[in-house]
Amino acid sequence: MKKRDFLTLLLVLLFTVTQASIINIIPKPTKVKIGNGVFKLDEKVTITVNDEGILELATFLEAILEQSSSIKVKSALKESNKGNIHIELDANYKGENKEAYSLVVTTSGVTITASDHAGLFYGVQSLRQLLPASIESDERLAVNNDITIPVVEIIDAPRFGWRGYMQDVSRTFYGVDVMKKYIDVMSLYKMNTLHLHLTDDQGWRIEIKSYPKLTSEVTTTFPEQYNQPTERSGYYTQEDIKHLVEYAKQRNITIVPEIDIPGHSWATLLAYPELGVNDNHTPNHVFPFLASWGHWGNQFTPNSLDPTNEKVYEFLEGVFTEVAEMFPSQYIHFGGDEVVHKFWSEQPHVQKFMQDKGMKTITNLQSYFVERVAAIITSLDRKPIGWNDILADETLTKETAIMSWLGEDAITKAVNNGYRAVATPTYPLYFDITQEGRNDGTMADLNYGVINSLEAIYNYDPAQGVAADKMSLLLGVQANMWPAVPQEVKDINVQNFPRLLGVAEIGWSSLENKNFAEFSSRIEENKKRLDFLKVDYFTPGGYISGKWTPSDVTTTYAVKEWDVTNKVYTSGRVITAFFFTDGDNFLEIDGVELLADGKVISTDAHYGLADDKRGIARPRTYFYNVEVEKYDADAKYTLRAKIKGKGGSDSAGNLTFNLSPYKPFTAIEKR
Repeated sequence: MKKRDFLTLLLVLLFTVTQASIINIIPKPTKVKIGNGVFKLDEKVTITVNDEGILELATFLEAILEQSSSIKVKSALKESNKGNIHIELDANYKGENKEAYSLVVTTSGVTITASDHAGLFYGVQSLRQLLPASIESDERLAVNNDITIPVVEIIDAPRFGWRGYMQDVSRTFYGVDVMKKYIDVMSLYKMNTLHLHLTDDQGWRIEIKSYPKLTSEVTTTFPEQYNQPTERSGYYTQEDIKHLVEYAKQRNITIVPEIDIPGHSWATLLAYPELGVNDNHTPNHVFPFLASWGHWGNQFTPNSLDPTNEKVYEFLEGVFTEVAEMFPSQYIHFGGDEVVHKFWSEQPHVQKFMQDKGMKTITNLQSYFVERVAAIITSLDRKPIGWNDILADETLTKETAIMSWLGEDAITKAVNNGYRAVATPTYPLYFDITQEGRNDGTMADLNYGVINSLEAIYNYDPAQGVAADKMSLLLGVQANMWPAVPQEVKDINVQNFPRLLGVAEIGWSSLENKNFAEFSSRIEENKKRLDFLKVDYFTPGGYISGKWTPSDVTTTYAVKEWDVTNKVYTSGRVITAFFFTDGDNFLEIDGVELLADGKVISTDAHYGLADDKRGIARPRTYFYNVEVEKYDADAKYTLRAKIKGKGGSDSAGNLTFNLSPYKPFTAIEKR
């Protein structure tokens, strides 16, 4: 190659890379053709739509454009493209499905085309991601001269129809405003299914008018002895649910409700004890998940619904009837996981029932229960779906869909055997699991032996091993958040982001369109957008704010201080923890104090031991709770502790300092 030709090629490649770096859309579109120049938004922007039914999209885009700038948007209903931004509903558009769209930006305007509202909405979201990240701010930050959109043509459609995220709102309750924020962020990244885990042993979180005891104080409120913030208790009224469902619908998100039965039903049995398979109802209230071992010796309740009791099915018919009235979703989830079958098999009346029905194994009884529940849901013109525990007996009707969490092979097994399935394996799609290492500085559940890294998530293919003729049965992919250890909204954000963006791309983008290095570059740009949205995300080191080494440790108590000023950024609750990482001697802690400019502002005086035993079944005495009631931006904040080595001074570890705002999504940790 001649030197001149080489230089020309190099310039072309550099130009292409520079232009491509402008397009940081997540998930990555199917086809992108980058042009020259930009479309500059005038101070007065006109948005036109060709159908009255999509005027709400213009309103949605108006709010985005106006919230952080002095732009004044006008919207109008016009048949042809006569606005700066035109949204075109075209029944003849040849997209792959209703979520497909095209987005064309020229130097004179923008046109979004799709055959359905869903596709148009995603076209708007792609346009939004082409705008400066500052457009997401709720403050007046954007300068009009800086609001430009690169010239580009995008043809796009999703790989899977189910692109989901599950939030457990039973173990830790999250209010309507928190879930609306999640709906907003999910929709920005084209995720379309919010799975709400509404009931479990730690609480019943949805109003059922025909069974009012389900939302009594004993089933929805953690007693004071557990020191839980007030907002972690509560439930959704039916009006709350209707509001959430409508809010989600406007953003092309379906909310799939889950009523987890017949196990994980402690709250149900407290309200209606006659539905239990035995008489064990101690303690007579719900409590946080981590307290389970202190009450029962493990995480599982000593009771469950009685599969032989007709009153159970009457109860479930009443519950699911009201659930179906609140949620228009195609699927209703009924759980079915982690049923402790010994509580069934040890009961004489259950043994007799099995004998009378000709059931040879307890698995047959489980399938009987599942079939009865599936029939109830089907009678309501909905489709039943449960965790893949229910597939233990392969006589299960094909009407029931499977949510596969017990291993990647479970997805393949379910789909290849003719069941519709959603891929949601614990590894790599459980987000309560650490993401960088055992000592990554987060609040994640340290009982798991693996790491669910962003790269592992991104490279996961839910269709691996699925036969080509069975692909239509693979509904899609979903990430799950079980907030038993990371409970604060900030903490679930740090666990979810940026990993949830990886799941968004798994669900949308084709395999041939994926590249982790290139995705990582787009992630970095999208972190700026998350910053403006006030959504925290994981950064290397997590909440680590200091360390201790053998040189800091003696065999008698001595005071050690750490400067935590850079971790204090607003008023809020603080969890600080001592994580032992190395050495022959564990660390003993005799209380901590938080100081502002040398003055003690908060104290937790309990004794703690930082050791190498971090399972969720063990008390976390090395966790301390303090708070910043009134944040002072000019103050120096210091954490003070009395520490000593247990039997020696060979001890090393990390100090984490994690502040969560009293009100979620109002401030983020300093970068």
